[in-house]
Amino acid sequence: MIKPVPDPPLPTTAHTHFATCNGHHPPLLAVCDGASMEDALVHLSTSLTSAYETNFQVCESADPPTCGLAWATQHSLEIALALVDSLLKGCLKKAEVAE
Repeated sequence: MIKPVPDPPLPTTAHTHFATCNGHHPPLLAVCDGASMEDALVHLSTSLTSAYETNFQVCESADPPTCGLAWATQHSLEIALALVDSLLKGCLKKAEVAE
């Protein structure tokens, strides 16, 4: 079967620099242009997992005033990680259907 309309191009990243210390110096790092959305999500998931695990250590050892803030951050990280992992699963599911 010949499709009348080709599939749209897959989403990719755009060049975005960061690590400017709130604008106090030129950026040190950048996201490269053209990386696949799936690759970007894998890296994001890894970074969020690291932040989640690190923050959990803070939650376990922090004193009460800081502990509440750490747990609020923990819940936000858990939400972000779940959303990213859900997007990754959707990408994999879509790739399986396409094959």
